Amino acid sequence: MYLYQNMPLLPTQVIGSYGTPGWLFVVREAMKRGDMGSVDIREAFDDATNLAIMEQEEAGVDVISDGEMRRFNFLVGFYDSIKGLEKIPWERQLGYPGPDMIDAFRAIGELSTPDGLGLPEELAYARKRTSKPLVTPLGGPVTFAFRINPGRVYGSKNEIAWALAPIINAELKRAVAAGATHIQLDEPSAIDDFVPLPDFVEMFNRCVEGLGVTIGLHICFGNFMGRPAVAHRTYEHIAPIFPDLDVDIIHLEFANRGMWQTDLFSRYARPDQYLAAGVIDVKARAIETPAIVAERIRDVLKYNDPKRVWVSSDCGFSMTARWVAREKLKAMVAGTNLVRAELNT
Repeated sequence: MYLYQNMPLLPTQVIGSYGTPGWLFVVREAMKRGDMGSVDIREAFDDATNLAIMEQEEAGVDVISDGEMRRFNFLVGFYDSIKGLEKIPWERQLGYPGPDMIDAFRAIGELSTPDGLGLPEELAYARKRTSKPLVTPLGGPVTFAFRINPGRVYGSKNEIAWALAPIINAELKRAVAAGATHIQLDEPSAIDDFVPLPDFVEMFNRCVEGLGVTIGLHICFGNFMGRPAVAHRTYEHIAPIFPDLDVDIIHLEFANRGMWQTDLFSRYARPDQYLAAGVIDVKARAIETPAIVAERIRDVLKYNDPKRVWVSSDCGFSMTARWVAREKLKAMVAGTNLVRAELNT
């Protein structure tokens, strides 16, 4: 595995997505109506990416992303690139979308991505716009399989997840060949809903096999429409597998859970693994002060060596208003700087 050199104490990192500019929603609606040409679309997403990178840099974040501006809702847009799927109409069309609307696609053939998922193309543009370290995030096999009905092609969602592992590995290798130095897979805390934890270890390790770059794993509790998907938000059942994962940085959500279970990483992780602690609550509309962020970081450091701790938000900002995301990132960096100063004295 590869890890960054010359990083500051308590490096700050975004998870991936950034707050969407209001005008980008207008663009997406225009795209659905066919009112935009290919050049219009490319320029719009380039502009949104420029904006996301600029605001992350201005906030002072150490490891940034392209904001996932070319993606629709972090994951959904990728399904268009997966052959062997058909869309399933929602059985419930009224009211708020929610956890009862899981299966959005059905397998009708063997899954494949002949044209890839677009990670190298995203990276190529973002790399031209910043000299900062970039994280390249992608949903993991469990996250992708979660929304796919097996149909008559696969026996279970577990089989689908296994079928996706080599596809994801191939895409990540394409990204690394294009210059990615930090790969991150995003997976739900409810991994063992349909994938036993021993299977998940093998599946994850298959996805990151042969990459030779920094590997992150973000395990969260969901943030669709700014709401958690999991009723019992605990890492207790997952933590024992940390040492078996070929991962450098494990991202865990703490802020939305009152900083509960900050001791688990030190109890279970390998000595060469790092904790990226979520200290910004992306599900809350209120903006943390730097003092609150610093207090949360101190809670993490009660159990964890500061040399093995990174600082991040709980999840991405795709469901957060852009101006709120910007202010939350500023608070995250300012709070981290307070604790850095204390540790350096």
